[in-house]
Amino acid sequence: MTEAVSHTVPLAELPPWRPPQPHDLPEWRSQVHEYLSTNIAAQALGQALASGHANLVPFVEGLNAPPETVAGLLLARSERARLEQAQLYYATADMSSLALAAAATPPTEEVTTARLPSPYGFMVFAEPIGGYSMQTKPGFRPGHGPDRGRVVGRWTPQSLTVPDGPVRWAHVRDKDVVAIPDDFEGIWLTFYSAENSTAYAAMDPDTVVGAGPDAAPITAGNLAAFRSPVPVPVPVNWDNETVYRIGHKLGAPQPDTVAEWGHVVYTAWQLIGQGGKRLIESEELPRPRSGRKRDTRQGITGPLDVQIVNVHSSHRPSPAAAQEDAQASSGRRAPQYTCRWPVRMHRRDHCMDPREHTSGTCTHQERIILPYVKDPGDKPLRVHERVRLWDHQPDQGKTEERGAPAQDRLINTPPRSSAALDFESRNSAPDW
Repeated sequence: MTEAVSHTVPLAELPPWRPPQPHDLPEWRSQVHEYLSTNIAAQALGQALASGHANLVPFVEGLNAPPETVAGLLLARSERARLEQAQLYYATADMSSLALAAAATPPTEEVTTARLPSPYGFMVFAEPIGGYSMQTKPGFRPGHGPDRGRVVGRWTPQSLTVPDGPVRWAHVRDKDVVAIPDDFEGIWLTFYSAENSTAYAAMDPDTVVGAGPDAAPITAGNLAAFRSPVPVPVPVNWDNETVYRIGHKLGAPQPDTVAEWGHVVYTAWQLIGQGGKRLIESEELPRPRSGRKRDTRQGITGPLDVQIVNVHSSHRPSPAAAQEDAQASSGRRAPQYTCRWPVRMHRRDHCMDPREHTSGTCTHQERIILPYVKDPGDKPLRVHERVRLWDHQPDQGKTEERGAPAQDRLINTPPRSSAALDFESRNSAPDW
């Protein structure tokens, strides 16, 4: 077995995420859809499955074909069907940061399709919502880095059918393959990362980063050139996938995992659909007539316009705060958001039918609560750690005021982060 060589590429050497413009999303959908209809897309998905880089695996019993080939074809076909029906969403940079900040307190409600803003969707975030380190152990395909887009849809094992027999599904978990029961109902999420976002182009092309199932060495040059023969330009790569079971809770995620990314996506759905004092506003960007004709020829049956999702103007962070966060972020991982959202948010269990609450027939919904911050309005918000300096120890066993009250003397240490609240007090306090 060929041993993988450990190789670290600094983030500074990697290109940052360059988000598309909202009007680019229909073309992105069209390009990904066209790419998934090619043999090379099915081969790439099959190779990913064969090398262990997969969570959900379809199979048809009794077919005289390699399992990874069948699975690659089925995955590509099912993803095309979701894209054809998808509503297009563009989450602005502020919306991306709000979803990340709110997801820092994980959702606790049971997964429900009522949270989906549409039955199927293709959402692109203007800022990365996560990432992970490159895996270089033999037998596994190394990862791609930052995650930025995803395709969503309600899913059951019967969502895909073929003439050759029923399609079965399995979940790969910690090297164990667990069959998914036929009565399973869930929400499918496909995560995408940007094309050419891998670190392999920054490595020496002869660096061995892993080995295939046949123990043949895989070099950085092999992986950097892997997508070169693609006949269709595609802006994003299928990176990973997962499915959330309806009626079950998400659970606490581990950092830099699909579960953590999924928490951000689910939180974005909550923010979009939350009633009461709205946190989000949206704008519809129409698809040009020429593009509509092309979508129709391609078999796109879902909405053709783009929904631009942004933070409501009454809650939107200042441009200065956004710029300060951007300067502290690499563009390869989830960005810093503490300048825009300096105080941790919380979640509240909200009764949707108060009149039915006593009978126990009411329904509840989790709501995200933004903290109330009283600030100078046109002035920047900053947090400074504060130390109270006392002149002397108080008398043993008692405390007393001596003379007229004096102002606290506050020693401001360097800020932990560049934006949060200035807690400097102007209230007088006794001089102990």
